[in-house]
Amino acid sequence: MALSGLACAAVAVTPVTFDYAVVDGDTLRMDVYMPASDAVRPRPAVIFAFGGGFTGGSRDNGEYREYFDFLADNGVVVISTDYRTTLVSKAQPGQLGSAEGFTKAMVTAVGDAVTDFYTATGYVLGHADGWNVDPDCIIASGSSAGAITALQAEYGLVNGDVPAGFFPEGFNYAAAVTFAGAICCGESPVWAETPCPMMLFHGDADRNVPFATLSAGPLSLCGSKTIALSLEQKKVPCEFYTFAGADHSVAISPMHGNLYAILGFIRRVSEGKQKASLNAVEFVAGEPTDYQTTFSIADYMKANM
Repeated sequence: MALSGLACAAVAVTPVTFDYAVVDGDTLRMDVYMPASDAVRPRPAVIFAFGGGFTGGSRDNGEYREYFDFLADNGVVVISTDYRTTLVSKAQPGQLGSAEGFTKAMVTAVGDAVTDFYTATGYVLGHADGWNVDPDCIIASGSSAGAITALQAEYGLVNGDVPAGFFPEGFNYAAAVTFAGAICCGESPVWAETPCPMMLFHGDADRNVPFATLSAGPLSLCGSKTIALSLEQKKVPCEFYTFAGADHSVAISPMHGNLYAILGFIRRVSEGKQKASLNAVEFVAGEPTDYQTTFSIADYMKANM
């Protein structure tokens, strides 16, 4: 389906909040940013997960609003959702002080977040008719820990790791748009089935979420570069934006500076026209090129804790 014409400036949209689940005694909510204009055909929807290192964060963080308002103003339903942030709360005493313990705690936290993201997706599917959402064009999105959540959700879907009853048979996200994300897997992502098209933004000097691959024993955290290479091997469309010399600020900055590129990607996905891949590098002329791009797990633990 086609989206409405591009807006020159985003108009603030007042979201409507829904309680979508109660888990471990916590009520999980989502804010729905609905386009103001009427549409005859169902609209694409973006489900967004916030950042916060799996220790905190908020679905209504003001730094995301330009992204939400811009998409809603251009005919996309945006759902910013809660999920559990359990890296610290479920860790055993002293567990986060070692690389092995930190890795195990991270796996648990990512699993909790992904489960909640699936539950939120199911809630959106259940309200697709009332919200005029196209159930075949639901896009997973997120920032930092939320980007990991969105990507891991797609990884689980493609590899058959979703418990029965979450989704209709054959469901998959139509695409993923992520800002400084990664996937927990082996040495590199292995896709049992064909994953959805992806749009990935990442700084190559990010010490919070690895740009390429960080290995910790049998587990690796595979960042946007490694994901993009795995999609290339599968011949899956991927638009990969590298920000040379940029740190974890890329978890936010594209939601201000790359809005039209994102909307164009969503437009092509919604119309079934996202066929090509793109590998773009953004750099600042004259800036040093000998910056640090390789970090140890100790560096990542220090940056995130």
